[in-house]
Amino acid sequence: MSSPSPLSDGAQRILSTAAPMFATKGFAGVSINDIAAGAGTSKANVFHHFPNKESLYLAAIGSASTTFRNELETLTDSTAEPERLRAIGVGHLRCMFMDPDATRLILREVFAGEKGHDRSQIAEILHRNFALLVGAVREGQIGEWVDKDADPVMVVMTIIALNTFLFQSWNVLERFEEFSEYESPQQCLEAFYRTLAKGMVQA
Repeated sequence: MSSPSPLSDGAQRILSTAAPMFATKGFAGVSINDIAAGAGTSKANVFHHFPNKESLYLAAIGSASTTFRNELETLTDSTAEPERLRAIGVGHLRCMFMDPDATRLILREVFAGEKGHDRSQIAEILHRNFALLVGAVREGQIGEWVDKDADPVMVVMTIIALNTFLFQSWNVLERFEEFSEYESPQQCLEAFYRTLAKGMVQA
């Protein structure tokens, strides 16, 4: 599949305005008038760049997903194999905190997807990153740095679930005395991988 054409400055400004609005209020809660006002442009100009609200919403989801995918591809290409799974998990979490609006937009769609737009296209966009993670785990099994009996899908689900929990709750967890030794959610995640590597059940 060919890469999408780069957006013009005007289209990028509209997209950058729309994404946090969609993340906060959802697809149905944001109007083109709201987006135009926020971007300091006209409704007609929004439609010049995006034919309808659906296409703008899909572009926002796609942009957020691409940011994650670029980071994950870099990690899978550059990290030594034994450390790759940990690096992918920590890199994914870092991306979540680097662009919280993009993260909230994706999580909102996953957890509370609304009527009014084609969710099959959303699923297709998000599946690319999920498949990339699963593929990395499978490569690890071939390279023998991931247990061959592990279910790659469940490994990825564990990474995503823990990262999502840390993203959504760190502002509370960091106040718990049990988490005082961790200066960041990434450090907490590193500790999780050390625990996972050693095993949690005494045989």
